[in-house]
Amino acid sequence: MNNKHLMPVLPQCEAEMWRGLAFESPEMIERVQTEIFLKHLKYCALNSPFYRKTFKQHSTQWQSVSSLSEIKNLPFTDKGDLDTCCSEFLSVPPEEIADVCLSSATTSSTPAQLLQTKGDLSRLAYNEEIAFETAGVEKGQTMVVGAALDRCFMAGLAYFLGAVKLGNRVIRSGASSPAQLWELIKLTRPQTVVGVPSLLRRCALEAERNGGQPRSAGVKRIIGIGESIRNSALEPLPHIVELEALCSARVLSTYASTEMATSFCECQEQKGGHIIPELIVVEIVDKDGNVLPPGRTGEIVATPLGVEGMPLLRYKTGDISFLISEKCGCGRNTMRMAPVLGRKNQMLKFKGTRVYPETFLHAVQSVEAVAGGFVEAHLNDDGTDHVILCVALHQKLTDMRIIREKVQAVARVTPEIKILTTEEFEARTTVPGKRKRILFFDLRSNAT
Repeated sequence: MNNKHLMPVLPQCEAEMWRGLAFESPEMIERVQTEIFLKHLKYCALNSPFYRKTFKQHSTQWQSVSSLSEIKNLPFTDKGDLDTCCSEFLSVPPEEIADVCLSSATTSSTPAQLLQTKGDLSRLAYNEEIAFETAGVEKGQTMVVGAALDRCFMAGLAYFLGAVKLGNRVIRSGASSPAQLWELIKLTRPQTVVGVPSLLRRCALEAERNGGQPRSAGVKRIIGIGESIRNSALEPLPHIVELEALCSARVLSTYASTEMATSFCECQEQKGGHIIPELIVVEIVDKDGNVLPPGRTGEIVATPLGVEGMPLLRYKTGDISFLISEKCGCGRNTMRMAPVLGRKNQMLKFKGTRVYPETFLHAVQSVEAVAGGFVEAHLNDDGTDHVILCVALHQKLTDMRIIREKVQAVARVTPEIKILTTEEFEARTTVPGKRKRILFFDLRSNAT
């Protein structure tokens, strides 16, 4: 049998003609990005039933938009739109769909389908190729991908396509147990590992406890997915410092979502994730939808450019961050995405301080005995928030004060702390059919 064409042949991504745009002048970047954006806007207006309807409802004169600054005149799209009007986003005949991805279903019981054409898969591969190049990954190297490729997940598929396009040998480990992951790393000696940092930290710690030597495994860089690795000052979180020391490798962040189909990866400067200007337009908006300047914290709004199957305009991600405009030492002239500080709908007002659940969780991740944690928010009789940090331990902790001190140092306020077994943690945070753990339970209105 001739196996030559068993892998699907993808067309070249149109954005590839602008490869290297990030290194051009800011004026050149804006000119090209504007050109691509206007083409994307026209495509949405002419081919997307959802945007035809939305523009009519809002009396949007999309034809009059001639610059990126006018994007603020277009209506937002949010997760609720995808949940309730999913089929209306399809902008190509059904027979042109080559792949089906599912969203994370954070606001409904049923995940939205994100349908991709062959062109979208090509775009996805190009996106991750550029992201990996930004992180310093080179052709001919070996990469372990610690993200699932099954169950209609986009992330693992994107990493695989991008690594192959870059010319890497890819080890598809999936979200393995720490022990399995370490065995694969020992066997294949990858230069790059893509995975959840907290899992990789446990992997390195278990390897050391069993006589392994993570520092000698040949890993040069770890691309962290699924969780923030830095604080708002771009300083590495304590468990990231420990992970870098354990593996003698640099840990770089990347941020993405299924709906954006685009990622923001750090370069060697480790100062925030670079925007790929030929693939996405990013805005930061306040609670009223006003666009904020670089440095101001607000909700991330993304317009992924060049998507064919289900294109989006001004998609409100619900993630909170800010843009960094200072020139980067790597020579790229694009703005960068700061770490995600939390989810818009999860902000807590606790003891006079605005804090996100992630802040408490980041604080305890550096404690070796901690296997994981989640946050519960309850309502006090006086209407204030009562916060419980539930922490699972996989080994005995002789001095429990270390957890309280870590939380106080990072969050400046200390919630009630409840200790769980790892079995209780697994049972509470793992939901069948969902790829991400639930780490925040909002019980203030008796709804999780």
